[in-house]
Amino acid sequence: MPAPAVDIKAFLSGLKPFTALPPEDVARLAAAARLRTYRKGETIYNESEHADGVWVLHSGRIQIFKFTSQGESLALESLATGELFGTLCRLGSGDRSYPCTAVAAAPTTAIWLPERLFLDCYAKHPGFLSGLCSLCSERLRDMQGLRCLGQEAVPVRLAAILCRLHQVHGPVVPFTKKELAELVGAAVETVFRVISKFEKNGFLESSHGKIHIKKPKELQETARKG
Repeated sequence: MPAPAVDIKAFLSGLKPFTALPPEDVARLAAAARLRTYRKGETIYNESEHADGVWVLHSGRIQIFKFTSQGESLALESLATGELFGTLCRLGSGDRSYPCTAVAAAPTTAIWLPERLFLDCYAKHPGFLSGLCSLCSERLRDMQGLRCLGQEAVPVRLAAILCRLHQVHGPVVPFTKKELAELVGAAVETVFRVISKFEKNGFLESSHGKIHIKKPKELQETARKG
């Protein structure tokens, strides 16, 4: 699939933590970057593969997975445009392998940046380092919050995840009910029933491959009941 024409320097310049870099360093990263496209369902990288780059999602959607010893997939998070992936959980560890698997959940364009140049910016610019630490903290907080919901009832878990996806994607969440079930960690049939209940309450509307969030405050209230 041919990559679209993209001004990578301009795109990176508007994103945190790249906003903390001098223009010449952003230009150096952009010059070495590669734009790669993926069809829905294609794997960007697999868990334990050698990691030689840092990724930034330009368009589309990425699902991050871990696999159990039995080979079952566990959906960890969903990423939207402008988010970094494949690096935050490795910063400072010296680990040169990907700790999870990244899959395109929609037609996707991603920017690959050479890890050596990225780490050079990380070492030279305190503002860039601070921005990365802030991103790590935010992502960790989100993931911990969802993990803490593991023992809650499915309506509470689903409401919390929909609130998080609303923050990331806006009022139209580009997820199928099956994908939501993977994130919730519940049977598809159970998630279907809960979504139907939320629809009857006027919280949302579902259509093919999309969830339209109509009452985010009511979903937040449901999530807080856990």
